[in-house]
Amino acid sequence: MSYSIENFELVTASVTVDKRGVADRYLIGIRTVEAWQSAKIIHGTRQGKRIFFDVGDCDRRLLQFKNQKETYGNN
Repeated sequence: MSYSIENFELVTASVTVDKRGVADRYLIGIRTVEAWQSAKIIHGTRQGKRIFFDVGDCDRRLLQFKNQKETYGNN
């Protein structure tokens, strides 16, 4: 994966963004956001027809996922 969670200050306040906001924050594409959501790496909440993500929760989940990946390798 090409994102780097270390470059960001972790968000502690409740800030929600849509898929585009997540993609812009981590410098990735919308399809990657959708893949992460499908793989349950990040969690979105549906509000009407749109899905919103808590930025702080995404930061924590991605950091945890990255740490697990480094610990267990690319198995």
